[in-house]
Amino acid sequence: MSITLENEKAALAKDEGKVKKLFAAVKKFFAKEFLWLLFALLLALPIALIMTYIIETYVAADTRMKLIELSEGKPLFVSAYALSLAGIYFTRTVAAAIRTVVKKPTS
Repeated sequence: MSITLENEKAALAKDEGKVKKLFAAVKKFFAKEFLWLLFALLLALPIALIMTYIIETYVAADTRMKLIELSEGKPLFVSAYALSLAGIYFTRTVAAAIRTVVKKPTS
């Protein structure tokens, strides 16, 4: 009877170790994703400012009005910021996919 109980305790301890490892991996993933979000938010700001400056300086007034109409009346900077943020995340996703495909399996 005690051997069965000891085996069950050992199995339970083994499963508990797996859950702790999984929790640590999930926690690490969310921390990494949060840092990427902060990096993307900060990097998108100068990109959006540059885009807005170029559009306001070099694009004709009637074309600029069409761009503002496309953004549904929001300031051009907000649209440029959202576009920059989406572009950064898309680039990061593509780079991660390429890295995953190219990565050699370790044996």
